[in-house]
Amino acid sequence: MSNSETTLQAIKLKGYIGPDQKIEIKEHPSNLPEGDVEVILIYDKNQNVRKNLSPLTLPSLHGGRYLGGSLRREEIYDDNGR
Repeated sequence: MSNSETTLQAIKLKGYIGPDQKIEIKEHPSNLPEGDVEVILIYDKNQNVRKNLSPLTLPSLHGGRYLGGSLRREEIYDDNGR
């Protein structure tokens, strides 16, 4: 595409970007010639994007230290642990 007199043609295709950031083209027109292409991505900026959450970023309660040594279910609830 370095030729200054190159004639460009546009075609609209649908695709999908996976969690591994690879683009998958869902339509494969048979009349495309082999060779280099330029790609312009147009996407909805407000689409729901699933973020990879780390357990370290989840909200948690900081209850301080428990001075009783151990804390078993029976001590929290009742004798049958429910």
